[in-house]
Amino acid sequence: MLLLVPALIQFFPILYMVSLSFKQGVEVFAFPPTVFPKSLKLNNYDAALKAAPVGRFLVNSLIQATSITLLQVFTAILAAYALARTEFPGKKFFLVIILATMMVPGEVIIIPNYLTLAKLGWLDTYAGLVVPFGASGFGVFLLYQFFKSIPKELEEAARVDGASRLRFLFQIMVPLSMPAVVAFAVYAFVSAWNQYLWPLVVTQSTEMQTAQIGIGMFRAENEANSWGMIMAATTLLIAPSIALFLATQKQFVQGITMSGLKG
Repeated sequence: MLLLVPALIQFFPILYMVSLSFKQGVEVFAFPPTVFPKSLKLNNYDAALKAAPVGRFLVNSLIQATSITLLQVFTAILAAYALARTEFPGKKFFLVIILATMMVPGEVIIIPNYLTLAKLGWLDTYAGLVVPFGASGFGVFLLYQFFKSIPKELEEAARVDGASRLRFLFQIMVPLSMPAVVAFAVYAFVSAWNQYLWPLVVTQSTEMQTAQIGIGMFRAENEANSWGMIMAATTLLIAPSIALFLATQKQFVQGITMSGLKG
């Protein structure tokens, strides 16, 4: 019961945003404000979809976030396995370097990344949105902690049966580590979905803008006209990340908890 109060406090802004997305005209500015709308009409959603290419923005964000998530999960699995289960010169040094990348603010590397992509001709492309974020130091460290907890005898038995390292990794170790993998995937997707500064820098055309950038421009153009329409567009923006978290909530919490305890 004690956790219910802070949970309601944190949930209330989302509830009020959704409520505003259904309110019509002066109902948005009514005082005292009401939590629930008088009717559940979709006028604001229809107006939002017609006022700007919100659907295109959402598709761009979905492609960007999904691609980044898949790349980060794949590279994190390979790097974490190499650090946790193989011996090679400089392993501790590479682990320290990977951890050090977590201390570097993303804003520091924007200019070098931009200049590199400009030379490659990747500005205003999906490659420009995705490739600079293809690896994650946090993901490597999270899975490294989890992989270390899996008994080495299990891998030795698999090797005796003729399994290669990659087969053992993807058929045995990854399924056993699925809570940690899912937890990182959710984190990677939400982080990529919420990116604002990098898409603002690297995209130039409306067709390539992500939801965060598109909604920002949408708000600037329509703020004086309808807050209900703005809230409808914003609700569409955050719906995918909320749906993903709700669908994977159990695995997400389990992965974070188990990684912390076994590390």
